[in-house]
Amino acid sequence: MASKKFNKRYFKTLNNFFSEAEKMKTLQKRIKKIRQENKISPNFAEKIMLTVTGVNGCVYCSYLHAKTALEKGVNDQEIQGILKGEFENTPEEKLIALLYAQHWTENAGSPIYESSNKMIDYYGLEKTEYIEFYMEMVNIGNLISNTVEAYKNNIIPDTGKLKFFLVYLFYAPIAFYINIAGKSMKNSIKNKINYLKNNKL
Repeated sequence: MASKKFNKRYFKTLNNFFSEAEKMKTLQKRIKKIRQENKISPNFAEKIMLTVTGVNGCVYCSYLHAKTALEKGVNDQEIQGILKGEFENTPEEKLIALLYAQHWTENAGSPIYESSNKMIDYYGLEKTEYIEFYMEMVNIGNLISNTVEAYKNNIIPDTGKLKFFLVYLFYAPIAFYINIAGKSMKNSIKNKINYLKNNKL
């Protein structure tokens, strides 16, 4: 049992990570065969990843994806709204996917049957798998960062302190990169927003 309260999801064991990585690998193989018309735009992909990141509460991933989303044409107001789980004025063709990404993340990648069916009915199986690939990819990055944050906050899961230390050692280099990149993006995001405002773009 954890020694402190930590509300963010994180990897407690290496098996948790490998299980998620295997799902992503399977989806990656499938989307390589997807026809061009069933792929999604970079703008849409970033909104999906921002939604997952917002639910997982990964601070540094949010900096990274906010910067990328700005570059893909998503405005700052919409970015902040998505990170908070607010989808005001989002058109239906994207709203259904963002609500699904939110639900999927809140349920640790195990959405209810009706929710999955609605996605497939609306987007088709191929496009749904393409969307889920982005969800899996960003989810793994989020949980790696959250795992290191949990360790630094002296969280001890029921797997035990020693096992969690080994988990931390495995993820620390990846999280370090995300952390450093995220911090450098923070100022970059502010500069980008100021530039867009000043030039009224």
